[in-house]
Amino acid sequence: MTKKIYVVAAVALLAVFAVFGASAEAGTMRFDHFSIDVPAGWEVEDDKENYTVTFLAPDKSAGLTISVIIDTEGMALEECVEEFRQALDGDTPEKTGDAYQFNFDSSFGPGRAILAGEDVLVCVAIMGEHDDFGGIIDSFDGFD
Repeated sequence: MTKKIYVVAAVALLAVFAVFGASAEAGTMRFDHFSIDVPAGWEVEDDKENYTVTFLAPDKSAGLTISVIIDTEGMALEECVEEFRQALDGDTPEKTGDAYQFNFDSSFGPGRAILAGEDVLVCVAIMGEHDDFGGIIDSFDGFD
């Protein structure tokens, strides 16, 4: 699956992003396939080519990426999860409802990837810890 590179690239971008990102004002931001509330001061990078949006905390202690895979190249969700797990060198995925989750190490500390979807796959990778994560994730609204 060629899309696996996108998540690895998105996670790697966080290190570079710390220097080049643009800070957002608090509010709801719309992207190609979803909208989400972004707290003031968070840096946002919308990589339209790879369908990945990266968010970096103001103090650069944590990051979050949301990748949307529209074409899973005929792969089942379980196969896609395994590709992401391998790309991020994560532990064994756990299935919870219709989603899979696994832990991995990141430059921000412990990371957690959550993948779900059928025709469209969404991967949320949370790296490090931040008080704003709950509100950001709860505000996710897609797909259009």
